[in-house]
Amino acid sequence: MPHPFVAPATDQFGNLLRATTFLFVALASVGALAQQPTIHIKVINAVTNLPIADERLNVAIRANQIGSVAMATDKTGNIDVVTGKDGIVRILANMYADCRPRAELYTNYSVATILKTGITTGNLCSGASPAAKPGQLILFETPKTYIPSYPAPPLPPPPHSN
Repeated sequence: MPHPFVAPATDQFGNLLRATTFLFVALASVGALAQQPTIHIKVINAVTNLPIADERLNVAIRANQIGSVAMATDKTGNIDVVTGKDGIVRILANMYADCRPRAELYTNYSVATILKTGITTGNLCSGASPAAKPGQLILFETPKTYIPSYPAPPLPPPPHSN
């Protein structure tokens, strides 16, 4: 008669087989997620050149996106977005003022281009324009109370002809 605290060898083998199968499936799932293309959106305060840690960008991730999802930046001003290799990303500022030129506000940024070379968006609020690394999309914002004077103060109105 087997000892009451020792499992029979067949039960130990079955448990080992189940644990091994579970571990294999878990690792395969993690491996599949690790292979998904990920872009890194970096949000920088154009005035201080520091990351913005409390922004919630509106991010649209598909080629035919109708709506967007609010995604929060981490303490380093980054948002990691798992995407496919194709399609577009469209971003809109939420709690801060966007420094992109008006023509670039509703731009569809190519995921393939971001993954291959990186993209730095336009910046009307300062002269900062760091080069993006492959897989990175850099966006410049300022507090909504900031009124930029870059590159020069507004021109006076043109003279009126009579």
